[in-house]
Amino acid sequence: MSKRQKGRRHRRVNRTPRPVRSSPPRPATGPEPRGLGRHEARTWEGLRATGTGGASVEELSAAVGYQARTILKHMTGLSGQGLAELRGDRWYAAGAGR
Repeated sequence: MSKRQKGRRHRRVNRTPRPVRSSPPRPATGPEPRGLGRHEARTWEGLRATGTGGASVEELSAAVGYQARTILKHMTGLSGQGLAELRGDRWYAAGAGR
């Protein structure tokens, strides 16, 4: 049996890890929710961007880029965490525009 390494020898250069750069600090815009996935966090940011006027599911869907069913699932999860509330047919960030 040969002692030479077999396989992907041509990728040897790219196997060394790149140095990690620190990301710039994010501006403080209020309490940051914990435990949200990136998609749900994107929906949350879209809702917060609507301000005190709130938004319907269709408006959030157009603004964020997800289907209405996905937005509805995210909003249900956010309301369960106390971050969003439904008034009539519009969703509001918790504590905004009472």
